[in-house]
Amino acid sequence: MPSGDIKLGGTAAYAAFLAKKMGAEVTIITSIGQDFLFQNLFEKEGISIHTIPAKKTTVFENIYPADGERIQYLHARAATISVQAIPTSLPAPDIVLFCPIADEVDLDLLKCFPDSLKAATIQGWLRDWDEQGLVAPKSMPWERLSPLDLLVFSDADMEGFEADISTVSETVPIVIMTRGRNGVRVFQDNKTKDFPTEPIEVKDATGAGDSFAMAFLLEYFKSKKVKRAVNFGQQVAREVIS
Repeated sequence: MPSGDIKLGGTAAYAAFLAKKMGAEVTIITSIGQDFLFQNLFEKEGISIHTIPAKKTTVFENIYPADGERIQYLHARAATISVQAIPTSLPAPDIVLFCPIADEVDLDLLKCFPDSLKAATIQGWLRDWDEQGLVAPKSMPWERLSPLDLLVFSDADMEGFEADISTVSETVPIVIMTRGRNGVRVFQDNKTKDFPTEPIEVKDATGAGDSFAMAFLLEYFKSKKVKRAVNFGQQVAREVIS
């Protein structure tokens, strides 16, 4: 087990808190163990959590060398979330965001919720790890993403898989790639459009991409306008990092 403080992370948390702040009703379907330390934060915000029991909650350790890229270890992984885990009593949601962090979201889940706007963040499906828990990138069967309406990822998520971006954009109707200071690139209808971003001093980028994704989805659901959704997502992300 890593030493030091354990912090809450993951797209599900950041996106849920933002959606709730913006007035949405939020339910998280996740897998956690009895060691989960942050249940009270979600209860305080009125966010409902449907839990698939696990022996342990997923825990990553991030190491940041002074002269290199982040090194990541997976110390514990909760249960896989399958189609059978979806409660039959759950009302059909307007928006569903699939957001794995350790390849724990079964891709068959993407076929569920046929009447919802369905999107995903991709990073967790692109993680593999060895017996020591050292995390490394892996590819995925891109064609399994076809049930989605939208896909959101960063250019960093796709490092090493740049050649697959064209396949992804042919599979999912709207693909949004965030590029940090270089703005946002959208792939739609066999076209590519870039949206620049305003330069801003970054104080803390934690959760910015996840907040962008949720803000984009909320605005796109309301307006069905990609440009408006990108602009709103960028506005929210700037507030997070500044």
